[in-house]
Amino acid sequence: NTHLAEFTNLRSNPGPASLMKGLFTIHGRPADTWVKMSNFDKGVIFINGRNIGRYWPVAGPQKHLYVPSVFLKSGQNEMIMFEVSKMPSSTGGLFVELVDHLDVGSCE
Repeated sequence: NTHLAEFTNLRSNPGPASLMKGLFTIHGRPADTWVKMSNFDKGVIFINGRNIGRYWPVAGPQKHLYVPSVFLKSGQNEMIMFEVSKMPSSTGGLFVELVDHLDVGSCE
């Protein structure tokens, strides 16, 4: 019941140390969700004012961040991201994917 959160960059000239705000809508009852961070490099995420955690694939191995259903609400939800390292390419876009499964990456 979730899919994409698109972001508005809160800086006029995006680059390292950028703060972004995104909104996404949940239709129906919220469920446990994971945030897929493949377009971003290193930072931290807040959803509805709660710290979800940091993402840093180099220090991983996580590829997704867990969001308990109790942190979400039916209707509009807010996601704040602080990207420390670099912004995604303009072709990749400013969005994250919200998924219903976990991907911890390779354990090798």
